[in-house]
Amino acid sequence: MMLLGISSSSASANELTNNSLFDNLFFKNSKFEFSTRNHWKYLKENAAQQKEVHSAWGQVFTLDYKSGFLFNTIGFDVTYDNVIKLGASDYFATRNLLYNDGKSYNKHYAHGFNKMTQRYAKIKFDNNAIHFNGKIGWHSLKNFGIISSSKHLTRNSYLGYSGILKYDNIYLSLAYIDSTLPRESARKVHFLTKDSKKVINNISTVEIAYKDKDLTLDYSYGVAKDYLRRHVIELSYKPMQKLILGGQFYGSYALDNYDSMKQNKKEFENHAWHYATDIEWKEKDWSVKIGLAYTDANKHNAIGHYNRHLGKNTRARFNGLAAAGADYLRDGELVLTTVMSYDFVKDNSTGLYMNYGQFNYKHNTLKNGEINVFDIWRPTSSAFKNLSILSKVGYGWSYKTLSTSDLTPKLRHGKYQRSPSLSAETVIDYKFNLL
Repeated sequence: MMLLGISSSSASANELTNNSLFDNLFFKNSKFEFSTRNHWKYLKENAAQQKEVHSAWGQVFTLDYKSGFLFNTIGFDVTYDNVIKLGASDYFATRNLLYNDGKSYNKHYAHGFNKMTQRYAKIKFDNNAIHFNGKIGWHSLKNFGIISSSKHLTRNSYLGYSGILKYDNIYLSLAYIDSTLPRESARKVHFLTKDSKKVINNISTVEIAYKDKDLTLDYSYGVAKDYLRRHVIELSYKPMQKLILGGQFYGSYALDNYDSMKQNKKEFENHAWHYATDIEWKEKDWSVKIGLAYTDANKHNAIGHYNRHLGKNTRARFNGLAAAGADYLRDGELVLTTVMSYDFVKDNSTGLYMNYGQFNYKHNTLKNGEINVFDIWRPTSSAFKNLSILSKVGYGWSYKTLSTSDLTPKLRHGKYQRSPSLSAETVIDYKFNLL
């Protein structure tokens, strides 16, 4: 009996050790990543004023922690970003890289910043048929319903909750958000109407999608409270391994706070739609994608346009090719887009991104376009497998506008005035897996 007691005590000690806190899946499945990004953006243009340079350059260091799930149900994630200013010109703030600590675009107001970009609790539920994942707190939402998050030096995040329920190939998603941390700032801000006079109290969205290896059908609906209703339909079909057919349809409908704005602040009258289709062919070393799109956004005695976003301080879902260096989303505008890439050497893709759009205004046929040359290097060797370098330079031609917010042409003797532009960008990413 004495030996049995000793044996039992020993077994209990071993069991306690084997089931210690650090053997829990919450810790065993935790991931800790350190990453860096160096980002420079440049634009020279004279569409709404005299010729100006918009340039910003910064470096970010990011710590990203993702926990496992306690009781296979609850966890939390945290993302911390520290941005350092490396350079800026006047009008730097249009590049959305650095914090503007002033009321004008003077370069002396450009600063770095740091923030807890994400900090949220997460929950999951799984059985043989149903899977659920939810988040509550500050988190990014990339192509989630009508909402999205985009990244320059940092990614913007939202305060609220979201969840995805999956059954077989069917996905049901919902989200509710009420404020944001912009990608170029650590300051919490609310969503605002275009004229900045009213707060959009919240944005809510629901999405239903079907996805398998060859077909994606996705419909999203959402509301920026009292401001806009939004519909999003995205389709993708792969009839054969190398061929992808796509379509995107985006619609906005005005609500009370939109209707009450002054005419010069509105982007359209009652509603605006953007229709797009594309076809892509992929080979091992090269690919070609061609897209065609049209926008219907009527505005009295002016050129209306479809605004991708849902008011100020928001980022909305838009995956059409008409959103490029300049957005080809004006009323009546037909745009043709071509994207071509070729791997001349291993791990390196070089290509062209070309847009051409035209529309009519007061007996003028306005023609817009851009040609961008890009290069992406993603080495697969063990020493540099987490490195990515993007470089891009482009030339564009458009027309002079009445202001930065009004895309109506500024006519001279009844004719539009040409406005050329030059742009460039570099992005260097590197990631370290620490845990």
